[in-house]
Amino acid sequence: ADAFGRAEMPYNNAGELASEVAQTFLGALDTSLTRTWREEERRWRGEDREWRAQDMEFRVEERDWWHLEHLWRQENRKWRREDIEQRILENARWVWLRHAEKNRRDVEEKSEQLKSISNLSALIGGFAVVAFVELQFSDPNETPERNEGLIVAYAATTALVVALMLNSMVLCSFMLCSILRNGKTYVSDEEEADYLFRCRRFAFEFKVGDAPPRPHRSFERHWETRCEDDWRHAFRMFTCGVPVFLVNVSCMSWLKFHYSPLASWTVTAIAAAASLGWLHTQNNWGFHIAKSQAGNGRNGFGVGATSVGAATHAPAGMPFD
Repeated sequence: ADAFGRAEMPYNNAGELASEVAQTFLGALDTSLTRTWREEERRWRGEDREWRAQDMEFRVEERDWWHLEHLWRQENRKWRREDIEQRILENARWVWLRHAEKNRRDVEEKSEQLKSISNLSALIGGFAVVAFVELQFSDPNETPERNEGLIVAYAATTALVVALMLNSMVLCSFMLCSILRNGKTYVSDEEEADYLFRCRRFAFEFKVGDAPPRPHRSFERHWETRCEDDWRHAFRMFTCGVPVFLVNVSCMSWLKFHYSPLASWTVTAIAAAASLGWLHTQNNWGFHIAKSQAGNGRNGFGVGATSVGAATHAPAGMPFD
């Protein structure tokens, strides 16, 4: 037994030695791996701190960028409001320019209308006066073939023609001077500024049921309220003076050609035919021209223009038209 025990002791020492060597190797390996891990962890933590520093810089840059974007959005909203206001102003100015152009066309139309009646009245009245001055005839007592009643009729028709045409011409001339002097006042700078201001207020303070603004004053309303009746009066005097002028021509023919009844009847027949033609023209065009235009329901800024109606939606595009 002692021999056997002594034989196993080297074996046990060798096993312990191998175990110690293995433990030492494993401990050294564990220490090396731990050191390597700690170095890797330290390097990772350094990279993590560097990444966090970069992330903080990025967040600062991102905050600055968001601040700049916020400022840009504020500027964009401000620009959009200014753009909308400018578009509203442009729309209002476009409608105002259309109103000014319509006012100019109305003034030109009425001016030509008054000029035509005034010129024709002056022409016919001048013919009657010249014929009255140039016609020569003697005392009916010396020439019994000339009836005194005919002379009276001729004198009366001459005076009537001159009176009608003169009044028509003077009235048309005064009205023409008035509209040429006052026509531009309806599109003055003050009127434009007031209309643009009301259009801007309408766009920004719109409520359901509000009607679009219109210019307070216009030449068409002035014509309807101040000039229309006088114009129709002047036109009626002109239309009444034309057949009287034809009667005057007939009377003049009987006084001028008293020695030729055929010539007198010829002139009278032509004057009668001209009177019928004038009656037909008056029936077709005279009443149409003299008819009042208020109540025709035309769209525009005049008295006859019906309101656009209460708006039921927010203004868009052309809210003032």
